[in-house]
Amino acid sequence: MKFERKVRKAWLPEMRVAYMEQPVASEDSSIEDYLNAYSELWQRFNEWRERTRPALGRIDVAALAWTLRGDDEHLLLRAAVPIRGDYQAPPEVRTAIFPGGTFLYCYADDSDEIDLAFQAVNDELERGNYEPASGPIEAYKFSYNFDQHPADCGYLVKGERPTGYGGHHAPLPIARG
Repeated sequence: MKFERKVRKAWLPEMRVAYMEQPVASEDSSIEDYLNAYSELWQRFNEWRERTRPALGRIDVAALAWTLRGDDEHLLLRAAVPIRGDYQAPPEVRTAIFPGGTFLYCYADDSDEIDLAFQAVNDELERGNYEPASGPIEAYKFSYNFDQHPADCGYLVKGERPTGYGGHHAPLPIARG
């Protein structure tokens, strides 16, 4: 029996986030460079989270990670947590408004499934003629199993807002499969 990964479309809400950033040399960097930078970023970010316990602003998103293009040829990796509007972030992190939007995504039960989830989304991007409006995004869920890191992996895409999902006040659907 073959397991089929389902790609879904939902509304990823706008949210205020506290984040750290890590540059990667360029798109021509090796996958090892990217993974090393990604690992270093999460290590620093998680140490900060454990030390400061920021005032979280959502119940359905534990953390976000995304990639964007910097002012030069560098790619920027960001790790973030949604925070309350009144939270005063310490100097080692920055704050921003994550724009949200239509999110084409696939669920990954744990970090070792993220590549497979993104492959399913990339296939759907081609098949469905979607136009990405962002770099790759990982929206991590809260999990009672601290060794598991479930995430919705995908891209913001241009197009209409999906129906049936609320904005900032409504939790994201929890997808399985």
